[in-house]
Amino acid sequence: MSSLAFLRALPGVLPALRGNLLIGLTLAVVTLPQAIAFSTTLAGLPPHFGIYAAIWGVLFTALLNPSRVFSGGPNTTMSAAIGVILLPVAPQFGADYIGYAMTLILIAGMIQMLFVIIRPLGRMLDLINEPIINGLICGIGLFLIFKSLTGFAGLPINTQVEWPLWIAWQSFMAVLEIGNLYAIEIGLITLITSLVARQIRALRNWAILIGVAAGTAYSEYLNATVGLQNTMIEQIANLSSVGFVLPSLPLFNQEAMSDIISILPGAVTLALLGLFQTVAAMRRMNRKIGSYTDSRKGIFADAVSNCLLPFLSSLPTCASFNRMWLVYSLGGQSRWTSAISALILLLMVLFLAPLIAIIPMPAMAAVIMLLGANMINWEDIKPHFRNRGETVVFLASFLSVVFLDLFGAVVVGSVLAIGYSKWEQAHPKISLRGNVLKIRGNVYYASLPVIESMYHTAIEREGSVVIDFSECYYIDQEGIRWLAAAKAGQKVAFADRRKSDDRRELERRAAADQKRKSGRRRGRTDRRQRSQF
Repeated sequence: MSSLAFLRALPGVLPALRGNLLIGLTLAVVTLPQAIAFSTTLAGLPPHFGIYAAIWGVLFTALLNPSRVFSGGPNTTMSAAIGVILLPVAPQFGADYIGYAMTLILIAGMIQMLFVIIRPLGRMLDLINEPIINGLICGIGLFLIFKSLTGFAGLPINTQVEWPLWIAWQSFMAVLEIGNLYAIEIGLITLITSLVARQIRALRNWAILIGVAAGTAYSEYLNATVGLQNTMIEQIANLSSVGFVLPSLPLFNQEAMSDIISILPGAVTLALLGLFQTVAAMRRMNRKIGSYTDSRKGIFADAVSNCLLPFLSSLPTCASFNRMWLVYSLGGQSRWTSAISALILLLMVLFLAPLIAIIPMPAMAAVIMLLGANMINWEDIKPHFRNRGETVVFLASFLSVVFLDLFGAVVVGSVLAIGYSKWEQAHPKISLRGNVLKIRGNVYYASLPVIESMYHTAIEREGSVVIDFSECYYIDQEGIRWLAAAKAGQKVAFADRRKSDDRRELERRAAADQKRKSGRRRGRTDRRQRSQF
């Protein structure tokens, strides 16, 4: 009977499977150059680290998160953070550097796991609002553009400095003075071709791949006519040694312990950057498609994946709004499509490694510059400039990335998130008509100074006041004590001008909540509770 049901469903399953295969192929082909660029240009690691993140990171998150819209994988910001955090520790691409990178990712995954285990920590991520996230994203986008300049011009990456703005200016001047003209030509061809392809609707999703193909073709032409010894164009290393899996171990020994301690703030930064982006991407995606998925599922998928990936020679993973939106716009199911794309990418690496190895590094740098420019999206920024508070928060978050390091930017963003939410709650809307003082908002310790100021002004003018609670949402213990003191002064009266039906419904809900919290069942009194009187 079950076989008959399967046969009946087969005509509907095959078209869906075929569609997901096509979308998975598109996603794999688009992700490949990005994953390599994240690893080599941003993180300072061999290319297979980004490829394994696009394979195992995607598979892990697809298995761990039941959401239909979630899609994980290697990430621009997290990859850049690895390169910045480890710059003072060890030379890039070296054995020690790779060991420290795996240790950094593992510690970040363990920190993310705390946000799963300790529920209030996970709840705090919901306080990160869009002005803060967009400010961080725009600042990091600008950072990526400047960071890619040396690779774009064929210059060696300076591993002795971090990210202050003046370093970016020095990189720009170095490009103008001693840049490799052949490398700049390859980078420009990659950039221009990608931008032109993006203007054609049918090619928009393939724009980066087309640009990389054009840059690679021009690089091969230069090598054939001028000679590699003259062009000195660095290419991606041979991937023939990359197999189904490449085990690795984080670096933990007595000699490395001082360096590991020094990168602990960076591990916190890396963990928070990933969680910020996962929560923001899921929030945006839910609003785009009109559905809801708990962001804690994404946090759990990130945490478990990033605890496992360091043992598989992989970059860390987090949600990507661009990949999620691409899959949704093409009509795919995120979990199936993501898993299919990872498997297709694995086959590509196993059988097309010699072709991938000839991609020039300036083309990879051009890809990072494009991705950095894409992160500075005016449509996302424009709404923040319509409100003075959001403008201040956005600019502070953006400038903290530009003038501080990434850890400082994350700290500023976290403080701003909590401060912004508290500021809004601490300034309720208060209106005074005659002797009626109407409060719209919360009455609690932070809003009391504002309320008391208006209250005493009304007392001086009218002699007595009626406080209207019709739009008051919450009163804490300090607010209750202040109201009791005001009532004792016999100059204030309280009023609730909501409709009687609304009041009865609120009272009914409050009684039901109180009954549930007190542990009553079937009308029986909870004997654990004792009278306070």
